[in-house]
Amino acid sequence: MRGKAETLELLDRSGIAYELYEHEAVRTVEQARAAGIPHPELAAKNLFLRDDRHRAHYLVCLPDDRDVSLREVQWCLGSRRLSFASEGDLGSMLGLAPGSVTPLGALNDAARRVTVALDRALVDAGRVTVHPCDNRATVLLATGDLIALLRAHGSPVRMVDLAPLVPRALSDADLPDLLALCESNPDYYGHYGEPPTLANLARTLRELPPGCRGDQKTFIGYFDADALVAALDLVRGYPDEESAYIGLLMVDGARRGRGVGGRVAGDVLDRLRREGFSRVRLACIEGNEPARRFWSRLGFAPAGRPAVTPRYVAIPMERSL
Repeated sequence: MRGKAETLELLDRSGIAYELYEHEAVRTVEQARAAGIPHPELAAKNLFLRDDRHRAHYLVCLPDDRDVSLREVQWCLGSRRLSFASEGDLGSMLGLAPGSVTPLGALNDAARRVTVALDRALVDAGRVTVHPCDNRATVLLATGDLIALLRAHGSPVRMVDLAPLVPRALSDADLPDLLALCESNPDYYGHYGEPPTLANLARTLRELPPGCRGDQKTFIGYFDADALVAALDLVRGYPDEESAYIGLLMVDGARRGRGVGGRVAGDVLDRLRREGFSRVRLACIEGNEPARRFWSRLGFAPAGRPAVTPRYVAIPMERSL
């Protein structure tokens, strides 16, 4: 197992530039800030997690001022229920002691069982500070070099997006942003058979299934600051009082593959469960395999006969809550 000296030696041998800061032992974000470690704006906190079957382990790295729930991380990763891994697993799998958790610990994972999930903000920042497997030191290095080193070791690495998302109902004033969001997903509209326009999106904001009232429908936008990053069309009480229906989920094309869709869908499913609904239905366009795989990972399965429309065939899917 690599400790501080062996980790620094590996960085040197790999030709990775870094700055080393030695300090008193720090076990928490608050202690690290109090220690005056340089570049606090680039600091990361690291969560070592496992699923409820002890089969999947994740090392989630995000800005140290970011607060997220384990439920939110679970939806983002598309995993089973998550909890913190044990101190024993931390030592046996990553060679680390509590308070020293770092993505560089994945280099001690000989079996490559731990997936490292890096938040988009750390990647976009370009540099990050992490412990070199010892909480009495911190190294500053390029995030790209960290990712390359982990991948060279064979560790699975994922980019995730755990930025705070604020939901609110969309209105006609949001149509230009909604159009830009939809236009970032040309592959979906290739299956749908009609490109998005302001006119047809305005209809979509109001469109209702047969027999439904306007107050049953909410077209929800999810915002990162002022940027619309996802939208979801939701109808409660359809096709029956115990069910809800998802008409559309669209994620900014630049953020696909980073767990935003899972977080949005998970937020809605958790909300519907709290509201007392027992089932959720939707329709997936035949041939849209990425969408089918996405909804299947979230527990949806085909339910009922396909519906044939002039432009596409819709496959009904459903899951219980």
